[in-house]
Amino acid sequence: MLAAVSAFITLWGLQLGERSEYYASIALSMSQNLSNLFFGAVDPAGTVTLDKIPGSYWVPAVFVRLFGFSTWSVNAPNAIATVMAVVLVAVTAKRLLNPTAGLIAGAVVATTPIVAAVARSNQPESFFVLALALVAWAATKALQGRSLRWLLVAAAFVALAFQMYMLEAWAVWPALAVAYLCVKKPWLQKIRDVVLAGMLSLALSLVWIFVVWLVPASARPYVGGTYSNNPFEMVFGYNGLGRFGATTESSAYRSFTPPFSGDPGVLRLFNAEVAGQVAWLIPAGLLAIAVLWVLRVPRPLVVFLGGWLVTFLAMFSVVAGMHQFYTAALALPLGLLVGLAFAKARAGGVLWAQLALVGVTAVTALGIALYNPGYLYGVAVVQAVSTVVFALLLVLGRRRTNGVLRAGSPWVSALAAVALMLTPAAWAVDAMNHPSSINPIAGESSGIGGGFGAGGFGGGGRGSGPTTPDGADGGQGGAPGGRGGSAVDQSLIAYLEANRGSANYLFATFGASEAATYITATNGESVMPIGGFSGEDPAPTFGRFTELVASGELRFVLMASQGGFTAAPGGGAGTPAQTSGGATATDDSTAVADIRTWVSQNCSSVTSPDLTTTDLYDCAP
Repeated sequence: MLAAVSAFITLWGLQLGERSEYYASIALSMSQNLSNLFFGAVDPAGTVTLDKIPGSYWVPAVFVRLFGFSTWSVNAPNAIATVMAVVLVAVTAKRLLNPTAGLIAGAVVATTPIVAAVARSNQPESFFVLALALVAWAATKALQGRSLRWLLVAAAFVALAFQMYMLEAWAVWPALAVAYLCVKKPWLQKIRDVVLAGMLSLALSLVWIFVVWLVPASARPYVGGTYSNNPFEMVFGYNGLGRFGATTESSAYRSFTPPFSGDPGVLRLFNAEVAGQVAWLIPAGLLAIAVLWVLRVPRPLVVFLGGWLVTFLAMFSVVAGMHQFYTAALALPLGLLVGLAFAKARAGGVLWAQLALVGVTAVTALGIALYNPGYLYGVAVVQAVSTVVFALLLVLGRRRTNGVLRAGSPWVSALAAVALMLTPAAWAVDAMNHPSSINPIAGESSGIGGGFGAGGFGGGGRGSGPTTPDGADGGQGGAPGGRGGSAVDQSLIAYLEANRGSANYLFATFGASEAATYITATNGESVMPIGGFSGEDPAPTFGRFTELVASGELRFVLMASQGGFTAAPGGGAGTPAQTSGGATATDDSTAVADIRTWVSQNCSSVTSPDLTTTDLYDCAP
């Protein structure tokens, strides 16, 4: 039943939703051949990689290969991964305590709004959530059984999570290591086990990085997001230290801080941008740590789950900039903590703990709902009323042994679920009516990106996106220059296909986001993304570009796009993230600037009655 509900929330009408054209082009390009699949190429010709380890796109690429390219094939893997994560969390909590704990824990994950929202997109998060669910499953087995074997399995799953979202995966390790040191086992054995598991996790995490580093640069795509074509710089600089602030005093790596979640600070997760996505059960989760400790749940489990939650709360509070969907990972420790605490208190008849958990949750729901008084506020009121009724039934049920007031009756259990999760569940279900291609969030505002996608529960099928001449689903465009791509000029495609001759590339343009829309619209034609996602990557180099032109492999260049990420909340062009050199992400690097200058000086502007753009240049000799 829980899996069915989660599948409905994440899969219903998915083909009518939105997609990020940038990430869709990656799945399409990676589906072309094994080299693109392994390296995570943005374009079919393998010019440059995306700015992450491509683990989250290996399965979507396989889906595209098997089922063809469409919005459904690039979005469905996220939805399926989310359903699997929900089931895994439920199974883990059930094994740790009882079925009630499993149902509540799984339901918390399924009804966390941001989990549902990102599951209906092709943004790279849902496979990370699934990998963390595997970590929780194996780690709790290791702690329960004091088992080195299961600790090594958990370490391997941390490495798998690293392939999905890099350094964020390692943030689980402090809690897991300390928790394992709390099990009843000789200290030398515990230290040995943690060291061995840590070394295994580190080695497996770095496999992709080392392989890319060892492959000659001429035999692989340029590593996106870097100055030096180095995967270590991309993972530990750009996606590591670079996310905690712009490094204007250093030229070692770029910084990129998505501007979607407000300023860093202790209360960031409770601000207007983030609270409605994930904060509904954060106070209850922190309270659950105390409840589990007082109720004498095995200490290693409490240390692991509590430490995991606190570490992630701190990490998301201090990072310089982030998408709201980064916080989806919080749903896992929250679900396990609240599920175990409530079920333990219920099984033991501990009245104060049950009342405290539902009471704190109801107050939190009312507070968060005030950010959006015109959106489902009545549901929060119903949740609060249900909490009062649940409390009365619980108190009166202590004096009854049968009937509707009996503490263990299905009515009381149903009211408990309503009191804990009604409002976030409503947000999660309604997320299908508010899709966003670039910054998927739940709630009345759909982040930034394309128009309306609908097909959700109660939706009217608005904005299903353009269809390309070859039948490929065009999807929904986002703000120009953003990861959602921009509008496709069909007259340009028709002109290029008719006049490209023997050129391998259909054309080149500046920035991967601009190129992505044409890669997907043409169902995988080679469009060169000069400068990569940021518009700054020296890919291709100036020399390589002129070689391709001289050999006839590349003829046309579209000069319109400036490249780089320019989308801001609300869908307009906003302030780009700074790079470590103090420049902005839309400034050309030297190589990109040289290419742009060379094209303007050596190529001819194309004028044709068949074209609606004047920014196309013909570089044929």
